[in-house]
Amino acid sequence: MIEIKNRTLSALINPLGAELSSLLMGGREYIWQGDSSSWKGRSPQLFPVIGSCPEGGWRYGDRAIVLGNHGFARHSVFDKVAQEESSCTFRLRDSEDSLALYPFPFVLDIRYSLKGEGLEVSYRVENAGTEEMLFSLGAHPGFNCPLEEGLSFEDYYLEFSRPETISRRIKADFLTGETIPVLKDERRLPLDFDMFDNGAYIFSGLASDSVVLKSDKGGASVRMDFAGFPDFGVWTLQGARAPYLCLEPWFGVDSSEGDDPDFEKKEGLVSLEAEGVFECSYGLNLS
Repeated sequence: MIEIKNRTLSALINPLGAELSSLLMGGREYIWQGDSSSWKGRSPQLFPVIGSCPEGGWRYGDRAIVLGNHGFARHSVFDKVAQEESSCTFRLRDSEDSLALYPFPFVLDIRYSLKGEGLEVSYRVENAGTEEMLFSLGAHPGFNCPLEEGLSFEDYYLEFSRPETISRRIKADFLTGETIPVLKDERRLPLDFDMFDNGAYIFSGLASDSVVLKSDKGGASVRMDFAGFPDFGVWTLQGARAPYLCLEPWFGVDSSEGDDPDFEKKEGLVSLEAEGVFECSYGLNLS
């Protein structure tokens, strides 16, 4: 584990997956610590795809692309390429193994930087090839919920920065094409475990650029700033009733049922020209 800290916060990052494994303020742990009975993850990185691979994979020219759920970055060991007391940067490059699954040379840098009571997570994707590169990229941090003793999951809600009129996209193994209205000119989404009986809440086109996980019965909260991310997931494992919630800003979404196997037609892919660079970031602010 690599530790970074400032006067207020400390964080641990695992080079396996460049995964944020702990985020502490005032002795309080904000990141879910994983549990084999529900979800072992903590904050996996989603690259180069979001969601599951169709049976038989995708086609790209004369190549097959067959990837596990959410891609291979979360199972890959990143190199630490820079570290200071309050920041560090991890790097993943294409390899013989990755190119056998996904035919694009790349460099993926993930930088963690503590600033006051906040953490910024920055991504830099470089197309290391001579042709167009196609990819998706997303974050999947899980937060303890409740954040304080004596409270329950149902005491919490999500508060978006702007009023939202939006529907959730329904997913079985893949997106079904169905939607269900969730908010109508509202900012607050109350939480309970039963709301996840049909899986994750997947939003495309939120007006907000931030959301707060909070409770009116306590003072601890997490604000996530995700300006620029077009898609957003909210998830806890169906039926597990485990005390965590994932907030997931994405560039890209799951495949839909009956999708064309042509990889170039997959929804939400970022197209990056040869030797081009793509950058994005999200932030966490704790209280």
